Amino acid sequence: MALDAATIALIRIDYEESDLTVVAIGLKYGRSPSYICRLAREGGWLMRSERLGRRPRSGPSISLHEREAIARRLSRVINKKLDQMENDMESGKLSPEEAERGAKTVASMIGGYDKVLVRAEDPDEERKRACPAADPGTVDEVERLQREIIERFERIQRRREAEGRSQ
Repeated sequence: MALDAATIALIRIDYEESDLTVVAIGLKYGRSPSYICRLAREGGWLMRSERLGRRPRSGPSISLHEREAIARRLSRVINKKLDQMENDMESGKLSPEEAERGAKTVASMIGGYDKVLVRAEDPDEERKRACPAADPGTVDEVERLQREIIERFERIQRRREAEGRSQ
């Protein structure tokens, strides 16, 4: 059953101005604590921590240097995974199912790589941006890595087809 505007206004007053917990507010109005939190979030209500002069919670900010270090580590892991797949392909240890799993793993790592390269200061801006890298040099690096990965997969596929014909 939906709440009327007057009840929502009373919930807001309790949420923003009283010392009642979210659980207590929920019990008072016959709603769950998660429902009360959702009302507050959707309504943009003042958080209790803000009212008390504390900073709202936010994730730790990662510096540009840290992001680049993470990107380098991811690049090494991606290259190591691709090398392993190539070696297993040459030795015949890599089944089609394992190749598919490996390809999905590499694809998800590339997605993580793109996220690490986002350099926006505003977290909302990060979500809105279509292109994750603002620096043209970084875009070139991402494109180079993607081309290299595509070339490696093509080599693996050619070997697979050659082995299929030879059997």
